[in-house]
Amino acid sequence: MSYRPVPLAIIAAVALPAGASARSTQLDIDRLRNETVHEVARRAILAVDKEGRPLTFVLRIGRGQFLPPHGAQGGLRILTVVSGTLSWGDGDKVDQAAERRLGPGSVIVVPAVGGQHWAAARDGDVLLQGVFVRDGALTPEAAAQLAR
Repeated sequence: MSYRPVPLAIIAAVALPAGASARSTQLDIDRLRNETVHEVARRAILAVDKEGRPLTFVLRIGRGQFLPPHGAQGGLRILTVVSGTLSWGDGDKVDQAAERRLGPGSVIVVPAVGGQHWAAARDGDVLLQGVFVRDGALTPEAAAQLAR
């Protein structure tokens, strides 16, 4: 059996995606590929699972944009407001008086199925980060807050 040396560049190309880089890296989210969702927001997927389904994403809602009522599918979602003030409402009928205004650092849990809601960037641009929790579960402390 003969062995051929494998160039270091090939080893690095194969090893780096699985193990990431040896140091942390700040992503330039403006350089990511975006897709339009709900006809008004831009979503960039940051990580996918083994089946290619999104695990983590950022969602940009431009000033004055409104995402109409829609439901969730594909796993529990945890959304964090990164910047801006998000106007958020639950249900399939829009009631602006019932909206909650959520600032940076606010965390929202959207159920795996259903969870009708709407969102808007009424006062300025909004940036959200979302994480799908498909095979996992909330901690007991987080889940207890949903029971209220």
